[in-house]
Amino acid sequence: MQETLFLKHRESENIKDYPFSALKKALAMEPAGVVAEIKKSGLKGRGGAGFPTGVKWELALQEEADQKYVICNGDEGEPGTFKDRYLLEGTPFKVLEGIIIAAYACGAEQGYIYIRGEYDGPIRIFKKVLESAREKGIIGPNVMGSGFSFDLYLVKGAGAYVCGDETSLINSIEGKRGKSRIKPPYPITKGLFDRPTIVNNVETLAAAAEIINQGAERYLSLGTEDSRGTKLVCLSGDVCNPGVYEVEFGQVTLQEIIYDLGKGIKNNRPLKFVVPGGISTQVLTEQEIDIPYTYEDIAEAGSGLGSGAVVVVADGHDLVDLMLNVSRFFMDETCGTCFPCREGNRQVYHMLKKVNGNLNEEKSRIIADIGKTIHLAARCGLGQTSLNFINSVLKKFENELIVRGDS
Repeated sequence: MQETLFLKHRESENIKDYPFSALKKALAMEPAGVVAEIKKSGLKGRGGAGFPTGVKWELALQEEADQKYVICNGDEGEPGTFKDRYLLEGTPFKVLEGIIIAAYACGAEQGYIYIRGEYDGPIRIFKKVLESAREKGIIGPNVMGSGFSFDLYLVKGAGAYVCGDETSLINSIEGKRGKSRIKPPYPITKGLFDRPTIVNNVETLAAAAEIINQGAERYLSLGTEDSRGTKLVCLSGDVCNPGVYEVEFGQVTLQEIIYDLGKGIKNNRPLKFVVPGGISTQVLTEQEIDIPYTYEDIAEAGSGLGSGAVVVVADGHDLVDLMLNVSRFFMDETCGTCFPCREGNRQVYHMLKKVNGNLNEEKSRIIADIGKTIHLAARCGLGQTSLNFINSVLKKFENELIVRGDS
């Protein structure tokens, strides 16, 4: 791995010691120039969808409105994901810097950082960050004497997984129930309070700040053509050395992340499978993980990079019990707006609960059909991917799970 972007050091707790060099560079540029630099870098959103950040900022800059908003999405609800917590606790000034740069680039004078309600530490830290930033003139009228004004407010999430979806998050900030909106219109044109809004993940904004600081060329020198830069990986599960690791795309395999960075499986147990991007992604077996860690290679293997949550599962677990836990999570967390998502996840949970450790072919087909229906009918990506884990386990371990004939 080459020199990293995020993990070289943790910031001082005193805002006086943070240089805000990226923000100073951005404020000396035209907004269109900032957008062009981010677009040139090839940075993709790190929240799971992987939408090009520069394109999103460019579209927002082109919108004409009396008010625009920028939202930092820190509602890290995907099981196995904790990279944003690391950044909010260890590098909050860099996150703040990225938010202000995004606002300047898009012409937003007001923004919100939405932090998961269970994250007491990051919430306390960021409250202090905002207080000190206002005192220092980093946010508020005339940011750093630039003539650009921007204020930022913190919103504590209410614990709903679905608020990781940008439209559900927007509803929550507005004081409404956290449920997805029909798209189009997209938040870029009609978002928070019906104004143009960009929503970016914590890691995305921290990366954007470092891209402006070091330059797009430096970022382009890292990674692959379709996966630029680096990625924070949340390694957890049956692994000896769990934690947050920064890897350069294409320079390390998924297998090396587990066995080199993670020091292998606890108690030297055999590996059963890996969840490469959170429980919204398909599992990969031991025979499928000797692949470069990139968006394109993981997609070619039949899964997704997702939120960066690499969950390692050793042999010996009850597969039906694992599926039941995941199913219960999605049943509880669906916002209930889309009937197939609400009822489909509930039916899958009750089917799994009644199988007594065994499934037959008919029930497996029904679960697969429900997954297809939800994928086609759900409004948000969280609902669309809710059966990925379960269906991939059923497919890849059918010889262990399926009892042929009636049961």
